[in-house]
Amino acid sequence: MHSLINFIKKNIDFKMGIAGAAVMAAIVFYINYYGTNNTAGATTAALKQGGYTFLFGGIIMRMSERISLAVSNKITAILTACLVPSSISLILTFGLHSLKGTPKPLQSTMVTAVFVIPSTLIWAYTQRQREEKIVARQINKIQE
Repeated sequence: MHSLINFIKKNIDFKMGIAGAAVMAAIVFYINYYGTNNTAGATTAALKQGGYTFLFGGIIMRMSERISLAVSNKITAILTACLVPSSISLILTFGLHSLKGTPKPLQSTMVTAVFVIPSTLIWAYTQRQREEKIVARQINKIQE
């Protein structure tokens, strides 16, 4: 059980997952309710999106962070840390919304694109900058 908890903590960014879940669930509810006036379908879509975003959004953001730190060339690292997790997220989101219960799966997926692409880009950049500052401080300490 302890190793499962460590695995989850290591691979999911909970703060980003919760923030993303709240925003995305509300938006997907709005899209599906006001497009159809179907409360049950809109609620189903919002709950799926919220749960999905918490879990997979947290994983996607952690993946973006890891890629941004693993690739040596800064520009390649940031672009890869944006494009790979964003593509995975969009494919998974469309698949989830294509399952029974989402009245407008393509529109619900487009909302993810609007948020995930800039989010992973900004997250990759900020995480890379943070790491570079940490390394620079460590080098300065060694040189003193």
